[in-house]
Amino acid sequence: MIKKALLGLVGIILILLIVIVVRTVLNSPDSQLTEKIAPADINVDAAAGRLGEAVRIRTISESRDAPVAAEAFDALHALLDRSYPLVTAQLKKEVIGGHSLLYTWKGSDPSLKPALFMGHMDVVPVEPGTEDQWTHPPYSGKIANGAIWGRGTLDDKLSVLAILEAAEYQLSKGFKPTRTLYFAFGHDEEIGGKNGAGKISAHLKDQGIQLAYTLDEGMVIVQGVMPGIDDPIAFIALAEKGYLTLELTATAVGGHSSIPPRATAVGKISKAIARLEENRMPASLQSPASDMLDTLAPHMPFGLKAVISNRWLLGPVLVGQLGKGGSTNAMVRTTTAATIIAGGSKDNVLPSTAQATVNFRILPGDTIETVTRHVEQVIGNPDVSVSIKQGNNPSRVSSLQSDGYKMIHKTVQEVFPDVLVAPGLMLAGSDSKHYEAVADNSYRFLPMRFGPADIPRVHGTDERIMVDNYGEIIRFYIRLMENAAS
Repeated sequence: MIKKALLGLVGIILILLIVIVVRTVLNSPDSQLTEKIAPADINVDAAAGRLGEAVRIRTISESRDAPVAAEAFDALHALLDRSYPLVTAQLKKEVIGGHSLLYTWKGSDPSLKPALFMGHMDVVPVEPGTEDQWTHPPYSGKIANGAIWGRGTLDDKLSVLAILEAAEYQLSKGFKPTRTLYFAFGHDEEIGGKNGAGKISAHLKDQGIQLAYTLDEGMVIVQGVMPGIDDPIAFIALAEKGYLTLELTATAVGGHSSIPPRATAVGKISKAIARLEENRMPASLQSPASDMLDTLAPHMPFGLKAVISNRWLLGPVLVGQLGKGGSTNAMVRTTTAATIIAGGSKDNVLPSTAQATVNFRILPGDTIETVTRHVEQVIGNPDVSVSIKQGNNPSRVSSLQSDGYKMIHKTVQEVFPDVLVAPGLMLAGSDSKHYEAVADNSYRFLPMRFGPADIPRVHGTDERIMVDNYGEIIRFYIRLMENAAS
């Protein structure tokens, strides 16, 4: 009896191994190739010079409470008018929210839903005391060592100018779109986008306009970050994580430190943070992270491909491994980050309250409500209150099957034939969230080429874009306009 059971078990294991191997072997790369197109003939050096000029205008978003850099935005608007005379003369331009721009390029077929290409004109400030650490001054717009240097070259003046460079080129060639195209450039994305993208979206809604899709900044072309894949990968984000900041306040009896209570306010708040870090939100693999892995699995070494190709059996193992990483952990769970703690004013005085600020990036599937409830349950202390400082839920997940995604995918393959293309999840936030009510789908991708050393440049020191890559980005938008609007 035992022998028969063992033989049966061995048989089951063999069948499972055969199924795993067959599914892995059959999961091969798509052999369909997109034909490379001849690159558009543009003057990349002149375009780089115009981006450098824009960088020198300090359109800085300091904070939600700080006044808008109105004079700087006026100067940037004037620069764009001068730099792109055909766009200025032939496209409808509206100033919305005081400083944001909306351009309309009317198509010949009103039955086609429009597409909207996005960027933002504001930049984050440079961290005080780090100015001398820059290779070239942060607002110099200097062109040196094959790069354009300064704030906005990665985030996100380059999108604004690259879109306008492409439109100016197409207008010079007499291109006439069949589908209406909108270009939307916000002025306050770095502080939430409420008065920029938020008001542009409301303006479109008031006119009864429903967009086929939007394309904004977000994910990029990366190399050397995906295990087992040497080729560069263009990640087109189908969604972005939500954002939630909670303030925790612990209360206790104050007084002289010589007679402390058993639990102080500082101790309670510290314990609350420790419990949150020890009891993170559960990990799960779902779209779009699952779509990304399914797309890239055929290009991975056999072992990794076997695990991903057989998620029906090995899914828990895969999720467990992803949850141990940094960026991979952020793909499979709502992350928890304690960022500020405060309490007390003197070394011999017990504070009656202590506060902590905790930031969460919410995975699609979770919500502000589910995260807040998780926090309250994990802390489990009535002396620690939880309040919401700010937040927005994660975006919906856009379709892989839409014409918009297919157009973006096709354009990447045509302009970047050396690059693999995969869907992805944007871990940070963008202005795209403001357009969900007026867009069927929203995608987040900008074809900047990133290596591991480039990631800290975004919002950090030595922000810069390589001139050759900037030329590729302009050519990407030129071709995308042809594919999307012809």
